[in-house]
Amino acid sequence: MTNQRNTHSPVHTQWMAETANLEHLRIDELILPGTHNSGSDKQSPNPGLPQEFAQDVSPLEQLRNGIRVLDLRVVLDEDYPEGHPDRFQLFHLTSSGRTVAVDIIDAVRAFFTELESDGSTAREIVILDFHQFKGFTDRAHAQLQAQVFNELGARVLPYGVRNWTLGQIWQHHPGRNVVIAYNDASVEEDGWDGVNQRWPGENLFNSNTLKAFIDRVAEEYNEPFYLQAVQCAKYSLPFHAPTDLSDKIDQWFESVDEDSYIQNFYIINTDWSLRSNLIANCRHANEIRGGRKLSHPDEPLQPKRR
Repeated sequence: MTNQRNTHSPVHTQWMAETANLEHLRIDELILPGTHNSGSDKQSPNPGLPQEFAQDVSPLEQLRNGIRVLDLRVVLDEDYPEGHPDRFQLFHLTSSGRTVAVDIIDAVRAFFTELESDGSTAREIVILDFHQFKGFTDRAHAQLQAQVFNELGARVLPYGVRNWTLGQIWQHHPGRNVVIAYNDASVEEDGWDGVNQRWPGENLFNSNTLKAFIDRVAEEYNEPFYLQAVQCAKYSLPFHAPTDLSDKIDQWFESVDEDSYIQNFYIINTDWSLRSNLIANCRHANEIRGGRKLSHPDEPLQPKRR
């Protein structure tokens, strides 16, 4: 499938609602575009070092443009009291100045408010992957989870629906759109297990090494009902900055038919995510995967590797 390069115009704002056959898939079966280090972007209030940039625009703009999985790394700043919006900040190497309260919770609510401004019920699913925690205590985990679950409230999709298809969710839980994936044993009952982020274990290598790693992930068995992501990111010398792999992402994950390479994956996290055609390819790939599941419900979703 050939697509023009995404130029940040929000053409994919409601792509899940507009994609045929999506209702036949569970959330863990979806092929979803994600951002790596979602809170470290060029619009951040405290951008820090240039090599910390991983995205071009804010988490809210990422959602508006079709990203559906946010990779969140949270640092506790004890200079701020409990309940202060700056207590839980997003970081890469250092804090970006973005906070969970404003740039994630408020942004998610704003996104869905915009979608439902005409009185309709949004059919987009957003996964908040709380992946890494810095300076946390048991009390801090309890405070952060209380803030996230309480503030997002009726938007949260409970873990108990993990075996439901999107069609069932849309029918029985309309308006519940947000998965809280929390990578800590303290996760609340309605929280999902943290996303299994598959990465090579190092950051400095060439594109061929990255592709070889992705090929290995493509061969792996994905446990049903658990969320898995492949980290398609690398860094470049001399500044140890995130590499723009847009051309490679377009090549590797082009969606043409049911045998396309992208059919081996679930969540695909990248740096500079809106520079590639990943979202359009995910849309097309989900339509194929959903149609195949409808026609052949007992067959595995992943194709045989060629």
